[in-house]
Amino acid sequence: MPIPVKLHGFKLGKLEKNVIHLMRKGDEPHGKPILIWNDICQTYDIDFSAYPKKDQPEELSKEKQYKCALSRLVNVRILKPELIRSMSSKENLLVLNPKGHGYNYYSLTDFGRLVADKLYQEQLQKERSLRAKVDLKKVMDKIWGAGCVEFAIDLIQSELWQLSEGSFGGRAEFDKYWSNTKIGIMLKGYRVEPIMRVGKKDRHQKYRWIK
Repeated sequence: MPIPVKLHGFKLGKLEKNVIHLMRKGDEPHGKPILIWNDICQTYDIDFSAYPKKDQPEELSKEKQYKCALSRLVNVRILKPELIRSMSSKENLLVLNPKGHGYNYYSLTDFGRLVADKLYQEQLQKERSLRAKVDLKKVMDKIWGAGCVEFAIDLIQSELWQLSEGSFGGRAEFDKYWSNTKIGIMLKGYRVEPIMRVGKKDRHQKYRWIK
């Protein structure tokens, strides 16, 4: 079942997604308490100098925004704050550790991990889509430069496979992604037109450049 983008009327924003991506990286084993505030500060350059915070409005604003993001993720049960053991207490009590920005430690809930995995897959798909556009342009430029007036999708697929072989788990995964239909749709952005079918069984399209 797909994970909804909206949770009880709450839409994940950029900062929430940033936090979730960071939490997913440290979520091994699942549910592990993560010192997420340190990761946020290091990754997104929240770095206060020795001057008072009130004199550093830019850093103060970023800090406040991420505090709010953490609180919102807790409210929709994607994250939960974690209790940590006091290193100084002789009684070894469980204590909260806010230090001015909520809790130091958070963990991904089971639902939070599902959301994190979905966001991760969406990110991979977006990166692959951007890479696909770049690779297809390289192939079409190569075909044009070689002086091919007419060409079949087979040629495009062959060139794409050489370019992106390492990005796929195998030829079957590649063929599923770079289907004839997908290539045909993406070719609409180029000055080419279909001219014939190579065969009735494989139904590979042949194209030519439009002058």
